[in-house]
Formats: sequence, C-alpha cells, structure tokens
Amino acid sequence: MQIKKSATKKKPAAAKDAPGWDEKSVLRVARRCTQALKPYVPGKSIEEVRAKYQPAIITKLGSNENPLGTSAKVLSALEAALPNVSLYPDGASRNLRQALADANGIKPGQVMVGNGSDEVLVMIAAAFLNPGETVLVSENTFSEYEFSGRVLDGKIVKIPLRGMRYDLKGFAKKLTRKTKLVFLCNPNNPTGSYFTHRELEAFLCAASRDTLVVVDEAYGEYADAPDFPRSVELLGKYPNLLISRTFSKIFGMAGLRLGYAFGDPFLIRETARVKTPFNVNLLVQTAGVAALADNDFRARSLANNHEGREFLARELAKRGLENIPTQANFICFRTERPAVDLCEDLLQRGMIIRALRSFGLEYWNRVTIGTPEQNRRFLQALDAVLSASG
Repeated sequence: MQIKKSATKKKPAAAKDAPGWDEKSVLRVARRCTQALKPYVPGKSIEEVRAKYQPAIITKLGSNENPLGTSAKVLSALEAALPNVSLYPDGASRNLRQALADANGIKPGQVMVGNGSDEVLVMIAAAFLNPGETVLVSENTFSEYEFSGRVLDGKIVKIPLRGMRYDLKGFAKKLTRKTKLVFLCNPNNPTGSYFTHRELEAFLCAASRDTLVVVDEAYGEYADAPDFPRSVELLGKYPNLLISRTFSKIFGMAGLRLGYAFGDPFLIRETARVKTPFNVNLLVQTAGVAALADNDFRARSLANNHEGREFLARELAKRGLENIPTQANFICFRTERPAVDLCEDLLQRGMIIRALRSFGLEYWNRVTIGTPEQNRRFLQALDAVLSASG
C-alpha cells in the first residue's frame, strides 16, 4: 500500500530570518482603521523659527498658551515635590480629583483626570465606542475628536459649521440608533465662537440616553457671555453628558499635560477601566492642586485676556480684517491671501501665529491674545507684512 506524503505547509519566516519591513508588509499587520488617521499638526515652536530665520525677537502667539506663564504657586509646589519623584504617584489622583470636585461643586466620583485632555478624549472613546458605531464631529474644529473616533474604528460623520458656529440643529438631524459619541467644542477651536446654554440643552433633549455627548470646554474659563452654557448644572439632568477641560490654557500648564472630565459616576467608573496605571504623574498632580488654589493668577489671566480681546478685535477691524467674535483666548481673522503665506512672512519677522489650513480654513488665521506688549508687536508685524504684500 502506497502512503501519500501530505503536503507540508510553508512556515512563515521567523522574525530573525525575515527581510526588513516595507510599506506593503507593514500594512498587512497594521489595523485598517488607523490608516485614515492624519497626524496632528502643531503650531510652530520657538526653536523651529529661531533655527530657520534667526530673528532678533520671537513672539509666540500660535498655540493659545497663557501669555502670563504659570502661577508662581505652581512653580513653588513643583520645586517642593521634586525630592519625591523616586516614588510612584497616587494612581487614583485622589487629592487632585477632590480639589477639582470642590472647585466645581461636585463629587470626586464624578471626576476623571488624564495626561492632557487628548488622553481623556481617547479614554472615553476606548471605554464606550464599538467598531462601526457612529461618532458625530464638526467640520473646522479640533482634530482630536475625529482621531479619538477613528482610532477605535468608529464611523465619523461630520457636520458643517453654520455661520462659523457649531450647528447643533444639524447635529440633531444626524442622530441615529448607532450614534454612540458626539464631540462638541465650546468655545470652538479655532473660531472662538460658542453655542448657548439653551442650544446645548435642546440638543441633549434630542439625544438618546445611550448617546454620549462630550462637551470640550478647554477654553470655557475665558467665556463671559451671559448665555454661555452652565454645563456642570446639566450633569444631574442628563447622565449621558461628559464635560472635558484642561489645565493647559488659563492655568498655564500646557507643558505639564493635565486634562480632566466631569460626568456621571458610572460613566467615570467605566472610563477608568481603560486608564493606564499612573497616567498622571506626581509632579502634575501636585501642580494641579496648587493651580486650583491660586485664584489671583486666574483673575489676572482673565483680565489680561478680556482687555486684549477687545483691543485686538478693534484693531483688526480698523485694518478691514474680518474677525469672529470670540469667547476664547484667541481671535480668528480672515485675510485676502492664503493664511500659510501670511504666516510665513510673519515668521520671518519673529511672529508666530497659526494658519488654519489644517482646520480646513484656507484664508483664516488664529492669533493668541497676548500681553499688551505682545499684542502691539503682533500688529506691527502684521502691518509690515500687509504693506509689503500691497
């Protein structure tokens, strides 16, 4: 009897014997949904501008950082905490979460913290979004909302701005049974426009309880409009509401990376399941508690912003430059020439602002509201560039 030899299967090459990666082979093992991700485009750094143009003075008004710097109390607290950096931080960030709860009249169980609000947004998506479920985001807004949805293989649906404002009625029309997450930016980055308390509550009424509505208020502390949403008051009424905020702006802690969110205790608990251990380090926790205790620094930051906001809006209008009324710490304005060209000319003069092409706004620019001296320097550089371009 003749026995047939079974065909031997070719074994995959061992890693040590395999040739180096090429684009095709990497894509074979990569997650498909990540191929649609676009890299985040940051503003220009001082180091980049110095290396390329070597201007005598560099003024950075492109990333919406606090022009007053950081609270002296925060710096002192960081210095005092340095001897303890050999120890692990509190993995639950209890003191920081308690301080945030006390400052906002809620309970610590309603607070989560992360390594910047970017991580907070991704954690929310990781905890609740299943592949194929829908994520509603606006066009011309912060790109991390789309990123958070795509990285978890969600289906992104974009709603256009209406009059350079979020169109919450347009969002409501796109709600379906498969809508799991909605990201809303208020005030919007990069336009500075906002939606009202009434508009937000109307949308929350339209949304299913199973649709989580994430309102990112990274710039909310700067808002002084009487009808700006009192979002924390809505938490008890709408358990599907989550509010995201950051220490990067008014607290002047962008380099430390600290974000946080408020929500229903059960939502916060579920989000904590995807939290990495010790995601907020010891120094950052210490700085956050100190920042919340420094009301004077916050008041000075607000006063500087409100004064600068009125000054820049008035001066831009004098120059015939359309600008959007803002509730944030920046102003969005339009020029006749492409914004990237204008910003490049400004860089040569040591002035960093932000061209908004990456936001889908070809002729719009965003300038951070600085100190009085920085604001005057920006206008001088802008006048020089506009005159040179005819």
